[in-house]
Amino acid sequence: MFQRIVLAIVFSLLSLAARADETVLATQKKLAQLGFYKGDADGQVGSQTSAAIRRYQIAENLKVTGELNRQTLQQLGIPGAVAMPAYVAIADIFKGGPYLSAGPEMQVAVVRQAQKNLKLLGYYSGPEDGMPSGGLSSALKVWQKSAGFRQTGRFDENTLKGLDLMSN
Repeated sequence: MFQRIVLAIVFSLLSLAARADETVLATQKKLAQLGFYKGDADGQVGSQTSAAIRRYQIAENLKVTGELNRQTLQQLGIPGAVAMPAYVAIADIFKGGPYLSAGPEMQVAVVRQAQKNLKLLGYYSGPEDGMPSGGLSSALKVWQKSAGFRQTGRFDENTLKGLDLMSN
C-alpha cells in the first residue's frame, strides 16, 4: 500500500514537471514571436527566459518578477498553463558566503532560521519552509539596505552575522 502511494506521488510530480516544461516552452515560443526572447525554445527557465519575461512584464505594465506567474501567463494567452514556483536555487542564495559548501541540511536550516528572523523583523511574510525564493531574496535586499549592507539578496558573511545566523 505504501509503495502505491509513493508511486502515485512520484507520478503526480513528474506529470506536473512535464506540464511546467510545456508551459515554459509555450512561453518561450510566444515571447520569441512577440520579439522579447532570442534564445532557444527548450522548455527550461534560464537567465534569457527570465530576462524576456521581465521585458514583457514591463511592456505590458505587469508586476515585474521575471517569473511565470498567473497574471503573466494569462496576459500571454498560454492556455492551461502551470504557474512556476518562485524558488531560487539554494546554491545561488549562498553564493559568496561561508555556507556555500555546507551540506544541504545545514543550508535549509539556515534559510529556515533566516525566514523566521526576517519575519520577526517585519521584512518577510512567506513560508518558513527552508526553501529560498524570490520573496526571501527581496526581503534580504530590503533588510540589507536598512542595515547598510550591500544589497545582494544573498547570504554573504555580513548578512549572516547581521541576522544572527552565525557567530560574530
